[in-house]
Amino acid sequence: MRRTKEDALQTRCQLLQAAKALFNEKGFSRTTLAEIAEKAGLTRGAAYWHFKSKDEIFITIVEQALDDMTASKKQALSSPDCSAKERLQRLLALPCTLPTEYALVNSVATLLPAYPQFAELEVSVQRHKDQLRQLVQDFLEDAQQQGLLTLHASTESTTKLFFLLFEGLYFHTQEGKVVTGEELSDFLEILCQFH
Repeated sequence: MRRTKEDALQTRCQLLQAAKALFNEKGFSRTTLAEIAEKAGLTRGAAYWHFKSKDEIFITIVEQALDDMTASKKQALSSPDCSAKERLQRLLALPCTLPTEYALVNSVATLLPAYPQFAELEVSVQRHKDQLRQLVQDFLEDAQQQGLLTLHASTESTTKLFFLLFEGLYFHTQEGKVVTGEELSDFLEILCQFH
């Protein structure tokens, strides 16, 4: 019995990995369930055993990406062995280190006009973005209160600028351009004075 559960979990993971790669490579609309099953080395029947539709696979992948991104953001900001600047720099680097996840999450907005079934998913994406804004704002406020940094503008304005850069880094990475750690460091120096 246990082996069957492990096999089912492995099959599900194979399907999700294959779908993630295909959605990233071809987009949602140009990917079929048959292609996902084939790339995973499985039959369409196996795909339907685990998921009702391609939509359900996409929703699962995007929700996993949101969970992974949230965990990575919290980890970046809570590294006790790093300075406030290093933590913010790690956070800013995430769109460059998790490009597939960011591509999938950002594709939701472009799919909505043709696929209204993703409206709930768009709400989840927006909630995730709001949580990031709050996470950054809380971090900046705490770091300022602890005397780790001084902001050159209000916490709210700095958070907005930080978030805009964060979003921009995702699109910049998708264009195949590289942002160096030194460039991120320079930007942070413009926003904050670190102590």
